Amino acid sequence: MTKMYHREKSIQLKSSASALYNNLSVLRLAPRSLTHFAVVHANVVNLVSASWDGLNYSHRQLQSKEGNVATSSSLIMQAAWCVLPSRDLLVVTSQKGIQMYESDGSIMVYWHALDTPETPTAKAIFARGIASVRDKYICVGVSSGGLLVFDVPSKGSNITLSEVLEEHTEAVTDMASECSGSTVKYSLYTTISFCGLWKLLSN
Repeated sequence: MTKMYHREKSIQLKSSASALYNNLSVLRLAPRSLTHFAVVHANVVNLVSASWDGLNYSHRQLQSKEGNVATSSSLIMQAAWCVLPSRDLLVVTSQKGIQMYESDGSIMVYWHALDTPETPTAKAIFARGIASVRDKYICVGVSSGGLLVFDVPSKGSNITLSEVLEEHTEAVTDMASECSGSTVKYSLYTTISFCGLWKLLSN
């Protein structure tokens, strides 16, 4: 029987991986013969860039941040690359907000704080579920059940919150987008295994 796969050299991380589902994101950069890997550990994202020949590796760690605050203790829920036609961004979600970085993690280009109640509640606050949609949108789910739609320019940091979609109150836990002709479906998976579909009819 012909083997479909063969094992490559293992890549060492700077710290262990948190026990989160979908805790691995990969970005292949063919023009540079590089592959980026992202794994979350507590309030840190471990980034590894590996050459395709397996000879060169570089490491970077991104700390959870809150706006202009250098570091934060808030737990990171997910890190994933969003590939748009004009640029690739690394999106990091946490208990406090949403961070967007250039693809190598070198520069944070956008920060969005989550709405937090003035008085503590028993319900957890977090963002989770990341997907790129069409030519210029990035969607992120939140624990209130909403879907945040960000309009991303082809370059620069002028990213804006374009729309908030709210149809239910169960926390969004994962998201994926599917392009088919002029229609894009967003799939939302909540804690009660509810799957919702949104359709984008125009740009």
